[in-house]
Amino acid sequence: MAAGGTSGGTRCPPALVTPGSWHPPPSPLQSLLERATAIEGELAQGQEKPFTEVTRCHSGDAVAAGRQPPAFLRQVAAVCAHPELLGDGSIPADAKNRAGRVLRRLQGGSPGAYNLEYVTDAVAEKVARYLERRDGGTPGDPRRVVPCGGTAAAMVDVLSLLVDAGSAVATGVLVPVPGPPLLGGATGLAGAVAVPYPLDEERGWAVDGRAVREALRRARDTCHPKVLCVVNPGDPTGHVLSRQNMEDVVRLVAEENLLLLADEVQQERAFLPGRPFLSFKRVLWEMGAPLSSAVQLVSFYSLSKGAGGGGFRAGFFELVNIDPSVLKCFYTWGLSVYPSILGQVMLESAMEPPLPSDPSFPAFEEHRQGLLRDLAHNARLVQEVLGRAPGIHCRPVQGGARAFPRIQLPPRAQRQARMLGLEPDVFFCQKLLEATGIVLAPGSEFGQPEGTHHVGLSLLLPAATLERVLLTLTRFHATFLRDFS
Repeated sequence: MAAGGTSGGTRCPPALVTPGSWHPPPSPLQSLLERATAIEGELAQGQEKPFTEVTRCHSGDAVAAGRQPPAFLRQVAAVCAHPELLGDGSIPADAKNRAGRVLRRLQGGSPGAYNLEYVTDAVAEKVARYLERRDGGTPGDPRRVVPCGGTAAAMVDVLSLLVDAGSAVATGVLVPVPGPPLLGGATGLAGAVAVPYPLDEERGWAVDGRAVREALRRARDTCHPKVLCVVNPGDPTGHVLSRQNMEDVVRLVAEENLLLLADEVQQERAFLPGRPFLSFKRVLWEMGAPLSSAVQLVSFYSLSKGAGGGGFRAGFFELVNIDPSVLKCFYTWGLSVYPSILGQVMLESAMEPPLPSDPSFPAFEEHRQGLLRDLAHNARLVQEVLGRAPGIHCRPVQGGARAFPRIQLPPRAQRQARMLGLEPDVFFCQKLLEATGIVLAPGSEFGQPEGTHHVGLSLLLPAATLERVLLTLTRFHATFLRDFS
């Protein structure tokens, strides 16, 4: 597979060709963010623009969008970092009690120690009980849970175990397009080769088994595919997989002898009652033998896409039907760069949230429900506004924190973009930024079906800001079509 090439009619971020020699490809979004920062400096110096501020609408980062983690998590972590706060009357009693229990588990009564036992015992136990509740009683085992400092490095650790550095044939990892750039990055850092497979936009970004098998057929000429990555809920696509689609994926990996790597970090952002999040572990378990005991699965959870914030660097992954001896790798070198203990304190608190009888419960529950209400409202707003705009089409969003509308770009604009060495959607986003101050993520940041152009749009913005952005986008797009017709 050639770097920057296509597979199965799908354009994707640059593919990886030589294990161990990978370097991050240029990010289409990064250049836009750098220009946005420069524009902010120009505005501060008094330069006149058609707008008064830069509006960043690209990110899935809730905290950057102004949404702090629940107070309960921050209070527990604050007390652990500064135990003198145990006497602070402004902190609820249940938060102080929780912090007190954590402090008794920490070496030296401080999160400043490495505290490996706390991570691998106490936190893993709380995660296992959380998974049982999440999955309707499907058994959870703390011995198969690996708490980690966020999922980015953890994916590299997991994929590295599958790479045979002495083999003449590279290890292949199938990654969805569109999908998080993280997957291709982790694959490259692990010394493997990214094999893109296209999601089916017309079926709500479903995983198409025929497309996966075609990608496998092509890839086997140049590498040894071992892993199928599935992102659910989708990012940036905002889809939530149906049970039927998930069962089809399970059967596919069983037939093709692949490890299933489930990126489920957006699971707490599934907001449509009619399409709830189901974990691959639960679906696999409920499918029964022989699949439930044969298919190997690694699933990932991230605090940053749940109740917490990305800066706290906390998450976990769970190993299903994988030899327990593999865990020794993570406890010897996989955790050699220890996760932040304060992040793990917040993760443990999120796994066992306040009970209805606790004073922190009303605020904690309102925080959780409020986020889901806002995401659902903003998803409807996107459909309503963009649905009236000629040349823009957006599949209904069911979960996650982004919408991924498709935009029509005239041939003349596409030709001019190519002359400048740009992807057409990057060219569009540059023009939008200079004219309106709005930063969107170009679809080429995530990959997209060949011949289509998309933009990534955050649903985490305040509703009034999002409505203004959507109206501005539709007006600009109409002008863009006219100018380049």
